[in-house]
Amino acid sequence: MEKLLSTVIILLAVLNINGQELDEIMKKTLQILLIISIPCLVLGQNDSSDIQENSGWEVDVAPYIWTANLTADISFLEQSVPVEAKFKDVLKNLKMGALLHAEVKKGKWFIMGDLVYLKIAKDGSIDALSLDTRLEIKQTVAELGGGYNLINSQDWLFIDGFAGFRYFSIISKIEAGSQDLLDKTINTTDPFFGLRFRTVSDNWINSARVDVGGFGIGSEISWKANILIGYKFSDLFALYMGFQGYGIDYEKDDFGLDLTSAGFVTGFNFHF
Repeated sequence: MEKLLSTVIILLAVLNINGQELDEIMKKTLQILLIISIPCLVLGQNDSSDIQENSGWEVDVAPYIWTANLTADISFLEQSVPVEAKFKDVLKNLKMGALLHAEVKKGKWFIMGDLVYLKIAKDGSIDALSLDTRLEIKQTVAELGGGYNLINSQDWLFIDGFAGFRYFSIISKIEAGSQDLLDKTINTTDPFFGLRFRTVSDNWINSARVDVGGFGIGSEISWKANILIGYKFSDLFALYMGFQGYGIDYEKDDFGLDLTSAGFVTGFNFHF
């Protein structure tokens, strides 16, 4: 327990020292994630000496449902269009959705991928022009990365480091009456790196992940964070739930998009 609390205190101290260089939202997300992770890490304090490192290939496939709210600020032609959509609005206007996470592991190394595709619509307005508008957004967020298990303590904690690339394809369309005020497609690829904390206690499997990317290479900044609590019913099947959020701040020429999606997530994991 003392090691656990010391680790969390050190991580929070690092955030306070270097946090000025991060976006304020990202800093708060990191701090909240670490604080919320404490009970999940405590769950892993039970004896797990029966855990053996598997040197063979392992595959995890996890389809999931994400009850995410959407907040966006679209800037173009010196105008700014704020958009807010709660999950019930997103679900009401959802045309298509696909969400899937997968990992392939061998020893301490792993390759991971994640796909989120959503097509939604939302009514809004441009106050400066007194126009009712309709916004349609098609999002494709695809990740491919790899990582290594940095710490494998059978007593209390597993820490993975990872890096990769995140592809964003966001099509934004704004209609005002019969006119198209905006029909913009963003395609950008961001490098990212992050950490994942995992605990295993009997059948309970818990994790917390945070990463940051962009750095002006693709977007100005992008990030993703989640915290998950899962229960393994068998060697094949597990159920998990938690909270996930991601965001992107993109600017190019006279167009800008500041988008955040966050909400509860639940899904199934199939292990082979």
